[in-house]
Amino acid sequence: MTDERWDVVVVGAGSAGVVVAARAAARGHRVLLLEAGADQPVSRDEPNPVRDGTRLILDGFNWDHRANLRGPGATRSRALWTRFPYRLGKVVGGSSSVNGAVAMRALPADFDAWVKQGNPDWSWEHVLPYFRKVEDDADFRGGDHGNHGPIPIRRPRRDALHELDRAFWDECERMGVPTLDDLNGGVEHGVGAVPANAVDGERMDVTATYLAAVRHLSNLELRPHSQVRRVLLDGRRATGVEVERDGEVTTVLAGEVVLSAGAIGSPLVLQRSGIGPRDVVEALGVRCVADLPGVGENLVDHPSVVMWAKPRDGLCRPGVPWRQVAARVPSGLDDDVDLQIWLLNNVERSTIPGFADRLGWDMVVGISVMLLRPESRGRVYADPAGGAVIELGFGSVDADVERLARGVRKAWRVLRSPVFADRLEEVQAWTDAVVADDDLLRRAVRNVVSPGWHPIGSNRMGAADDPAAVVDQRCRVRGFAGLRVVDASVFPTMPGAPTNLTTIMLAERIAPGVGE
Repeated sequence: MTDERWDVVVVGAGSAGVVVAARAAARGHRVLLLEAGADQPVSRDEPNPVRDGTRLILDGFNWDHRANLRGPGATRSRALWTRFPYRLGKVVGGSSSVNGAVAMRALPADFDAWVKQGNPDWSWEHVLPYFRKVEDDADFRGGDHGNHGPIPIRRPRRDALHELDRAFWDECERMGVPTLDDLNGGVEHGVGAVPANAVDGERMDVTATYLAAVRHLSNLELRPHSQVRRVLLDGRRATGVEVERDGEVTTVLAGEVVLSAGAIGSPLVLQRSGIGPRDVVEALGVRCVADLPGVGENLVDHPSVVMWAKPRDGLCRPGVPWRQVAARVPSGLDDDVDLQIWLLNNVERSTIPGFADRLGWDMVVGISVMLLRPESRGRVYADPAGGAVIELGFGSVDADVERLARGVRKAWRVLRSPVFADRLEEVQAWTDAVVADDDLLRRAVRNVVSPGWHPIGSNRMGAADDPAAVVDQRCRVRGFAGLRVVDASVFPTMPGAPTNLTTIMLAERIAPGVGE
């Protein structure tokens, strides 16, 4: 036991936790920010691999989670489906420091869905001012875009793109997809340049922006290599946390505890604290303080199918931005714009999880088909041995598979177009026969679907009469004082975009109430 006491203890220095800690400290609260991973170098003269905004960071700064892609009851062996790497960020900055530096907003329709789930305070009109507060958008001045926020947003010019990116854009237009000048403009259907929080190839994560602005404050302390095991409770009030650091377990006291450990980490901390489904909590040998059945349930990720190809020698090279053009399109199953198709360009084989030893090519090109709002649901729960059991449930909903299959056909049309055929030498695994056959295509989709590493929903927000809701609209844990969850785990439904910018927006909106 320690005798230190803080106004606010924030668990997890990721996309949400850094924002909450920075804003609370700037208002004068004494804030302790705990992170399980390492800090980044403070000096710009020191080497820092996570500054590279041209690629995913999948080694050295990540949790070593493994996900069961199918979930319980899958027809294939459980061992096979628990091997897929689930490489979320484990570093100061969290997944904002290891992701693709994509700064895409969720769409107005996404927040309509949040309202329908009992969250009227999260309509588009309520969240737009906070998106503006987050952003420094160099391409659109004023209006619905922010120009003075911490996160710089830039888009590549079409005439400055790599030739494959231009070819992808051109082919989408030939297929009838309209060009959008701004993928963050609220219109769903269209193709355009991907907005990114990278400047001249340098990743501008929450560490380089929010945290850099407050590191000097004497009332803020960051402690890396600090794994929070549980929340300390006095009845139904949070009083602090139990922390393991350098093999030593200590406790710190707090006026308010904010869990920002992400959609995997935050439900695990709650479960180990006695808050969650009774059977899960008691299996850990922990007394169940509150039987909240939604803790760890409703886990959602973006399922994706990627088609990999070998580019013509010399066409691609390392260090060139790799995800610069995207198209949001309807699958045709209904009227929804339900797919995002990306070109993954200039990709080094060694950076592809599960494929580094399967492809004999140094550089690869991919077309990714991502389902924007899947119906499939999974769960995450704490293993008594100390790990996380992650079940995603991909392929469990036929409509999800059908939408992805239709998207694969659209992506295949791009790959087989003359402008791409002249630049690609070989496509891995996929053939005309597989894509043309309905049954073969659906089976292929189920076999190769992979996650986007965008987990959300495992402590979802909802109304007081919703038995599956874990937090209220201000992210306060139901039935508890002094305890909030502020991260993507509270999203009620999946946004139709990568989740990082929406997570930062959510934290920016909740932060003013923390510590008050």
